[in-house]
Amino acid sequence: MSRVLVENSQVVGLQEKPALKRDLGVLESYATLIGILIGSGIFVVTGQAGAIAGPSVPLAYLLMMPIILATAAAYMVFMSTPLGNSPGGAYIHISRTFNSYYLGYIGMWLKWVAFIGALGVLSLSLGEYFTFFLPDANPVVIATLVLLFFFVVNLVGVKIYGKVQVVMFFLLLLAIAVLVIPGLFAVKLTNYQPLFPFGVKGMFAVMPSLFMSYAGFEALAQTAGETKDARKSIPKVFLRGILIAVLIYVLMSFVAFGVMPYQDLAQSKSAMADAANSYLPLGAASVVAMGAIMAFSTSINSTLMVPARILYVLAEERMIPKFLARLNPKYSTPDVSLAISTGIAILLLWTKTLGYMLNVALQAMFLLYIFHGIALVFLPFVRKELYKKAQVKLAPGVLVAVGLFSVICMILFSYTMILSVIKLFVVWIAVGTILYLYERNKAKKEGFDYSLNLKAWVNEDI
Repeated sequence: MSRVLVENSQVVGLQEKPALKRDLGVLESYATLIGILIGSGIFVVTGQAGAIAGPSVPLAYLLMMPIILATAAAYMVFMSTPLGNSPGGAYIHISRTFNSYYLGYIGMWLKWVAFIGALGVLSLSLGEYFTFFLPDANPVVIATLVLLFFFVVNLVGVKIYGKVQVVMFFLLLLAIAVLVIPGLFAVKLTNYQPLFPFGVKGMFAVMPSLFMSYAGFEALAQTAGETKDARKSIPKVFLRGILIAVLIYVLMSFVAFGVMPYQDLAQSKSAMADAANSYLPLGAASVVAMGAIMAFSTSINSTLMVPARILYVLAEERMIPKFLARLNPKYSTPDVSLAISTGIAILLLWTKTLGYMLNVALQAMFLLYIFHGIALVFLPFVRKELYKKAQVKLAPGVLVAVGLFSVICMILFSYTMILSVIKLFVVWIAVGTILYLYERNKAKKEGFDYSLNLKAWVNEDI
């Protein structure tokens, strides 16, 4: 906890709370980043994308790389500054760049909504993939049990989280190797003819939905308060991890569309397992299906960590009710925020209202990336003292070019989808704003110094 937050606590007569524990290393960071990327995209979106882009999906994944790297550049730079030692990610970066809370808050509030929706989708997708082994199993029941299991994993400490994540990550890599290596020899190039059955326009049309495969990479920023030497290690993991994920996306999708017609993949609920079943010996496809389950599991484990940290940081900053910043006295994990996030995801599953969260999920990500990209553009000009402390040094002109490229791409992606979710989007913004205004009014009466809190994060090597 920062010095100013401690001082604010003393103002209102509170005792200093247990701190987050820095028990995550570089390996756990790679397992978190690549695990959430592979699990949240390739096993779900790829096959469905064939209905829009045909077999040009691997090329679309490759064309997404510079867009993702430009968007991730903001995290690499900000995480290498003193801000990179603490959780909060884009919220801290945006609020400290512009010396204002609301813009960063509303972006992070919508990100919380997005991750709750993602939790439900991932767990339900895992449940559906599980029917590969148990055809009569209820996907919702399986999804609920999975969420409860990972709730316990996240609750009992970040060290346990990291160990579980690494084990599942290596199992995932094994399954990918089983799928890709023999699959490259089974590819039929005739399946790529024509490459653009719906025209080049079809390939570009599918890119916003393929972005869902990459969305969530910034979850790594939320582990900063629990990662060793976070300022040095996390920016490197962002760059290398994303490049590795892009390579995996291209190879896996190239194999999938090379061994099965795109029409068949588009209709499959377990596209990768079905593709593997067409060329692997009997029983080997089960390894791939298990790999898909590991992919979803790594993604769920790390995705569940994020909304709890979001609520924790926002509550620490007195943007939302402060009881959400409670840390478990034994495990030093945000138990209340973790329980609330898990409970809402389960409720959405059983009430079949997951779509209400999911409909705004991708738009929430786009908005956050737009805000964050703008913050990167302004960083060297409005927060020179913070920019000078960045360990990832890019010239101001390069930062402006990279930030604007990311912002423009996010606006273009968002523009094609925003009208369909605008009402829900406004509702969630309104809910978040009401919480924000209520808590800020309450905290001011209790003596919380918002101005002092803003200045401390920027000017100190925390």
